[in-house]
Amino acid sequence: MLNELQSRQLTGKMKTLQQCFMVLIEWMSLWLKYGFGSLLSAFPVVNSWLVSPGVTNRGDSDSEEWKTNEVLRTYPPGDENKTKVTVQTSSHAFHVDLQRLSECSEYFRALSQSGMRETSESLIHLDLVPSSVFHNFLEFSFNHNFTVPKEELATHIKVSSYLLAEAFLSKCLSVLADELSPLNCLSYLSLAQELFCVELKMTVLTYLSRNLMELPHIIRHLKDEDKKEVMTLRMQGDQHFCCLRKENLTSWKDPETERARHIFTWKGPEDGDWQPITELPFKADKWCFTTVVLYNYLYVIGGYRTRMKRGWEFSKASFRYNPFTRSWAATSPLLKHRRHFSAVACEGCIYAVGGWYLYSLVTPDSSTALYTAVECYDPWEDTWRFVSSLPLTDFQFTMSLSHDVPLATSLGHCIYVLGSIQRTGEKLLLQYNTMQDSWSELLPTLTRADVDLPTLYFLGATDQLLVIGGNNSENVVTSFCVQSSKWGQVHRAEKVAFTGQGTLVDDQLLMPSIEHNTVIRMDLQTLSIRNLPALPISTRYEATFYLHF
Repeated sequence: MLNELQSRQLTGKMKTLQQCFMVLIEWMSLWLKYGFGSLLSAFPVVNSWLVSPGVTNRGDSDSEEWKTNEVLRTYPPGDENKTKVTVQTSSHAFHVDLQRLSECSEYFRALSQSGMRETSESLIHLDLVPSSVFHNFLEFSFNHNFTVPKEELATHIKVSSYLLAEAFLSKCLSVLADELSPLNCLSYLSLAQELFCVELKMTVLTYLSRNLMELPHIIRHLKDEDKKEVMTLRMQGDQHFCCLRKENLTSWKDPETERARHIFTWKGPEDGDWQPITELPFKADKWCFTTVVLYNYLYVIGGYRTRMKRGWEFSKASFRYNPFTRSWAATSPLLKHRRHFSAVACEGCIYAVGGWYLYSLVTPDSSTALYTAVECYDPWEDTWRFVSSLPLTDFQFTMSLSHDVPLATSLGHCIYVLGSIQRTGEKLLLQYNTMQDSWSELLPTLTRADVDLPTLYFLGATDQLLVIGGNNSENVVTSFCVQSSKWGQVHRAEKVAFTGQGTLVDDQLLMPSIEHNTVIRMDLQTLSIRNLPALPISTRYEATFYLHF
């Protein structure tokens, strides 16, 4: 009994001792935790040792924890060998590696090399810089985190411009490019002028150039030098050669009709494929249009067949295609129903010349009347108006279903029209002065005695007027000098029956050919020809042109 009592007493003492020991351990743990926390608060660099560079346990970059935790305002954390400076912003101080900071900002690079008091004392005052903006700048520069609110882009652009922080500014501007709108673009342009920030100005002007005709009310308020820059930027981007079927008279039963309702582009190499870039902005099986490029917009002008209460009719329609945004917009239609007319861009306007009644889908003959009325389109006002009519009084031009009639081009502030006189077969050039609104004949005419040229294919302009036509055995290339009023030497070339609407660039003529079922490229220096890859649709009556995007 005595031994059992002693054993129970010993067990009780051991339990009591164990409880006291556990209390002691718990108390020491709390003391160490409190003491270590106080040490970290007193010496932030110690805490930074626990966070290695590149480790992202600095909290959520979107959170506000950095405002109360000095460790999260230290860049980079964990490297005691770095020479850190304290940057005092509007409300908070940041401890930053000066060398790394100098790599991100020309402002700090110049400061670090200046030997000024700020660097010697390791304290830089940026009291006017919002702390949140500087924090976002450091997060991007050191941790590659970009968390700038869209509504604060302007402030961040100001600071990055002031600090000459090229990478951070570039990132801000790339975000801004997607946020620009008609409501804020002018305010950002004013900010660019205020900051003398060329990069910001170019971002805004690029936006305006890509939406030129969509924002006429804004473009009008630009300075002349800014307008000029916008027009220049409008022509930036890769040059793409494009083709579309300008007239389709088959029905929906033709399997090609749906495919033909696209614009195709080809950018080489020689064996490259044509790719569709957009669909025509109407649903119809029959249409007839003429194309013209102005300010790097494609204008498609003419009409298409629509269902009415009693049968069908051709409705006038005009559309504008923006290759940068790949979007279509309806524009004012012609005043007259025209078919197979020429459209020319000159001095910022579009002129519609010739053609005949749109409803007449039969082959023209000697009785088909060519329109003498000429229309001028102002893209800024989206309006058409009549100007001086073609001076066709005692003669008529020969009609054709294979080409626009009469052929037309522009050079300087004048429009030039070329046609074959029905009665004599002579080739007559007419000049329209857009500044004087007057027509005149350019003599001498090109007679049958000069060259056998029953068919005219193309009229274009370089420093002089280029004329391409053909007869039963060969093609003919010649020119007309406006200054001297003289026809150039006649050159013979391989026979090709061109059709549709061609385009001229860098001494290269590109024009469709039905017999080759594709577009032909003619080198005007050597007169050699080469076939482009076959189009996805058969060649009938196409238009070719260049767009930049």
